[in-house]
Amino acid sequence: MTDFNVTILGNGSAVPTAYQNPSSQILQYGASRFLIDCGEGTQLQMIKYRVSYKHLSSIFISHLHGDHYFGLIGLVSTMHLYGREQPLHIYAPEPLEKIVQLQLECSKTRLQFPLQFHVLRDAEKIYEDNTLEISCFALNHRLPTWGFVFR
Repeated sequence: MTDFNVTILGNGSAVPTAYQNPSSQILQYGASRFLIDCGEGTQLQMIKYRVSYKHLSSIFISHLHGDHYFGLIGLVSTMHLYGREQPLHIYAPEPLEKIVQLQLECSKTRLQFPLQFHVLRDAEKIYEDNTLEISCFALNHRLPTWGFVFR
C-alpha cells in the first residue's frame, strides 16, 4: 500500500491573516505530489512545512477567484529559476492559461519547462495511472468551479 497524505497549506478565505493563508493543499501519493489550489503565500507555506516542489507533477485549480490561484505564477517562476525541466500539468478553468501566458509575456519570461494546461469539464476523469484515478465534478459557486476526487 502506498502512503496517502494531505498537507493543508492554506484554508483561509480571500484575505490572508497572520494565522490563515488562502486555499492550498498538497496531496502526496507515493512519490507523486499534487497541488490543489495555489493561493497567495503557497510557496512560503511549502517551505514552512518542508514540502518540496521538485516532485510536483500537477496543479489543480478549482476556480478563478484569486485566493485559489494568485500564488501560481510565483510558484511557476520559482520552478523556472531553479532549473525545472520536466513538464508541469495544470488542470484548471479555461481562462487560466491566458492569464498565466500574459503574465509570462509581460515579464519576458520564457520557461525552461513546458506548462501543459488541461481544461476542466463537468464530471470527467482527468488523470489515471496504475494506482490512482483523479476526476473532477462541477460545484455550485459564483464562478465555474470544480471539486476533485482522488481515488
